[in-house]
Amino acid sequence: MTTSVPVDVRDRESEDTGDTGPRDVGETLLEVDDLAVEFRGDDGVVRAVDGLGYRVVAGRTLALVGESGCGKSVSSLAVMGLLPPAARVTRGSARFRGTDLLALPPARHREHCGRHVAMVFQDALAALNPVHTVGYQLTEALRARTGASRRDARRRAVELLDLVKVPHAAQRVHEYPHQFSGGMRQRVMIASALALDPDVLIADEPTTALDVTVQAQVMQLLAEIQAERNMGLVLITHDLGVVAGVADDVTVMYAGRAVEQAPVRELYEAPAHPYTRALLRSVPRLAGGGTDADGRLPVVPGRPPAPGRVPSGCAFHPRCDLARDVCRTDVPPLAEAAPGRSSACHFSAEVLGGARG
Repeated sequence: MTTSVPVDVRDRESEDTGDTGPRDVGETLLEVDDLAVEFRGDDGVVRAVDGLGYRVVAGRTLALVGESGCGKSVSSLAVMGLLPPAARVTRGSARFRGTDLLALPPARHREHCGRHVAMVFQDALAALNPVHTVGYQLTEALRARTGASRRDARRRAVELLDLVKVPHAAQRVHEYPHQFSGGMRQRVMIASALALDPDVLIADEPTTALDVTVQAQVMQLLAEIQAERNMGLVLITHDLGVVAGVADDVTVMYAGRAVEQAPVRELYEAPAHPYTRALLRSVPRLAGGGTDADGRLPVVPGRPPAPGRVPSGCAFHPRCDLARDVCRTDVPPLAEAAPGRSSACHFSAEVLGGARG
């Protein structure tokens, strides 16, 4: 498998970025802190992300987990500078190797995104232009960002398709998106994101609408590429089964906030937040167990609050079986629940103790 990169990809950095160089295992590449994003509409202002923070480390995978509408994708679009016109970042930072991307002028923000931080979108068919071949779309991006010749860019496009294991890459580079299966289109999107050898790759629901066999292949591909390149990987998903197999660290989100952060093994063995515990109980198990007395799979009662209608206190309290008066009035801070772990629950010690017991 080739992982070659054109020599000019990293030689054409801006002189004042100060963020190039090899990626060391354990190095913090991207640090998001106190991020808040609002949408303005006819009905007023809606806060979609409220004080989110996380850290992306070279060689490790961070999973952002939560139900639809919790702010996972919006937070990543904010980091990438791709928010729609109705949305804006109201506070917080997203520092790539010390440079706050959110404080950069738009042109420099775009320069960083793709070159240093890249994103794979969940709907590959919508993200790819149907009237151009996949080769054209890969080569045009390379030529625009690196100044490569048409011949060199075409050669690099074939290398990228080889990298993501698209069979017969030299022939398929001339085909259109509709001629690829869903799994192969997703591989093309991954190839596009990897074109400039980014330090951080954000994968937004990369296995949506794919069957389980293809899902496993795509996730294995991402894991292999990450290991070879020592990238930091952010995996946005609601699928806890996927998380268990590939993630190193997990941030669980609810109503725009992080409610639990922990290493993946510790979180699965003993969750420290009632929402995490409820999510884990709802995961189907092939080996039996995990069902109630009637043989039904447990579900999280109720539904997440609509943005703009988040209840007072802890946003999860209407669905929580541990909710007490303080949960209805006071917002719990994200605080240490155990060494290396954080939970936004007034009774995290009780939840954690019960899980371990």
